[in-house]
This record gives sequence, structure tokens and C-alpha cells, in this order.
Amino acid sequence: MHNGAGAHHNGARRAATCDICRLRAACLPDHLHEGDAARSLMGLIVPGTPQARGTFLYRQGETRRAFFLVRSGSAKSFQVNENGHEDVMGFHFPTDMIGAASLEHRQYAESVVLLERSTVCEVPSAELESLLRNDATLLHSFFSKLAQSFEAERHARVRLHHASADERVADFLLELSDRFRAIGRAEESLFLSMSRYDIANYLGLAAETISRALGRLQDAGVIAVKGKSVEILARPALHQIAERSANA
Repeated sequence: MHNGAGAHHNGARRAATCDICRLRAACLPDHLHEGDAARSLMGLIVPGTPQARGTFLYRQGETRRAFFLVRSGSAKSFQVNENGHEDVMGFHFPTDMIGAASLEHRQYAESVVLLERSTVCEVPSAELESLLRNDATLLHSFFSKLAQSFEAERHARVRLHHASADERVADFLLELSDRFRAIGRAEESLFLSMSRYDIANYLGLAAETISRALGRLQDAGVIAVKGKSVEILARPALHQIAERSANA
């Protein structure tokens, strides 16, 4: 009886933390901003504390214990291939759920490391799976959110396979811009928390090629680059560059 009361108290405290989070509307699956299903889900979310750049949330092959929601900062996911080299799978920003790629496995399919000082909330996987099994509405909404992110990533991978270096970089910058806008950040002022090497790895290019492509886009007056900051100066022109292969 005592344990049940304690769990209820913890769940209520966690839900209250979600209530005051400015990212709540974008973090929860669609149509789950109110009601019992939303409260149940929020009751599972363990608020995180700031962690340093370079901290691993988990490593490839570890037993899956939780999923994670980025509250602030950013992270990258990567797999180590048979040759022992990193393959960058993606970058994660506030409201993104991390660990979904391992949903059907007992072990994590990739490693995830923080790219800057970040705060990440934790969702215990066993508790989440139990909740989803007993709530059909929540299950449908939850997987709809995951399916949208998987489809967007698949589309990006297919698109980048056929694009030139300038097109890939332009497409990548527009993707970041769209993601930043969705979480309330300035969509024209991009801070690249990932390294040039990570971007190159993700786009299937060499790091020097990334630098040259950014230089060409800057010379064309489309963007302005200063260190890790990129300002989009001519969004329509950037769209035109990104879509050249598709139009051809």
C-alpha cells in the first residue's frame, strides 16, 4: 500500500513538471495534450538534470532500460560498423525521443552521446511498454509520432543518396531550420552543435567537402558562416539548390 502511494506521488510530481515545460505540446504525441492518457504518460517521465557534453545516454549493445526525451541541448546517435568505424545515424534536439530505434529489441541498436551541455528526461521502458499495452489510444498516438519521425529520416536518406555535396548540405540546413522552427527557435539562425566530421559522416561526404560546400553557399550569398553558427540569408535560393536533383 505504501509503495503504491509513493508511486502515485512520484507520478503526480513528474506530471506537474511536464505541465510547466514549454515544450510539452510538441513533446507529447498528437491529441494527448489533455486527459487521462496524457497524465499517465507524463507520470512516467523522470525529469533530467543538466549533463556535460560527451556524456553517453547509452552504448550500442547495452540492455535497453529506458527511452529519453531531449529537453534542452542536443545529441547524436551512431553505430559502430564491422570495421570499427562510426556511422552517424542522426542528430537529436528538444522534444525528440531517443531510443525508439530499439523499441523491438532488448538491446540498444546504437550509441547516443550528448553534443553539448543538455538536459534529457527519462522514460523507463518497462513502465512505458506496460502503459502502451493497456491503452489502445495512447499506443496508436505514440506509434504515429514515431512513424512520422522514421518516415522523415527515411526520406532524407533516400534524398541524400542522389544529391551532390552542395545539395546535401543545403538540404541538411533546411532540415535543421524546420526542426528548430518546430520547437520555437529562430529558423534562420542555426547553431551547429555537431562537428564538421559528424555532419560529413551523416551526409556521406568528407569533412573537407562540407567546408567547401559551406564556403560555396556563403560565396553565393545564400548563407553566412561564422564558426558553428550559420545564418540563412536567402531561403528560397537555398531551397532551389536543395531541390536541383529532384527537379532534374
